[in-house]
Amino acid sequence: MSSRQDEVSLGLVNRVADAIRAGDRDEAVRLTRELERALTTAAGAPAAGSLADSAPDFAAQPAVVPMTHAPAPARSARQVITGALAEIGVACRAKIVADYAEARFGQRVEARMLAALRRDERRAWEKNTARPTYVVPALEGRYFQPVRGLLTLSDWPLERRLLGPWSERADHLAATAQLARQLAWLSERDAAVAERLAPVVAGMAASIPGALDGPGLDTARVAKAAEAEFVPLAERDEPWRREAAARARGQLPADQQLWGTTIGVVAEGEA
Repeated sequence: MSSRQDEVSLGLVNRVADAIRAGDRDEAVRLTRELERALTTAAGAPAAGSLADSAPDFAAQPAVVPMTHAPAPARSARQVITGALAEIGVACRAKIVADYAEARFGQRVEARMLAALRRDERRAWEKNTARPTYVVPALEGRYFQPVRGLLTLSDWPLERRLLGPWSERADHLAATAQLARQLAWLSERDAAVAERLAPVVAGMAASIPGALDGPGLDTARVAKAAEAEFVPLAERDEPWRREAAARARGQLPADQQLWGTTIGVVAEGEA
């Protein structure tokens, strides 16, 4: 410690003593802290507030560090499913929704998570949880019972959430045409997603006559074949749905228009 530092420290000691004798406790505390800083600085430690002097030196060569755990997905299972349904646009079986979500967003939603999601959505609705849309079941259009395994969104018109004799097939055809067009768009913009989505579209197109004729997966052929079968089917399906929706609005309270009646549960059909 230099003589100058000694003088400063001794002066502070005297001022602390004077403050104590004067009964000025706050001044004594302040001067004591100042004395402590002066002594610490004199001993060679960095001054208070000098972060640059005390910061550790992390200079090192760049390294690749292995990760033992993958990062958490950016989206919740609910966000993935609602996003998938919004893009598909029609009532869809849970397996196709899950397959599409994995291809489109790179995130797998297991069947058990879908079952839990359906229960959570109903509880959230009953508690008036504010959400822009809920994942709700498709309803068969005679008795308005929920159809197991077919998912829709609550903000869709009732006509899109009801199923009649031709509706599941019509929805399957509409979804196949929609995803074929999307696959064509993605093939020019995101090859990795397009590669994942192609088997999903091919699987959906397998039941459509002419959709998979020729080499490879021709998205234009798939869309054209799906639309060719859809148009005459829609001429019968859409009036049936409109009539059923009118009956539902006249007979059912708001909750049953979303979640269905409680008479029973209709088994899942085939597209």
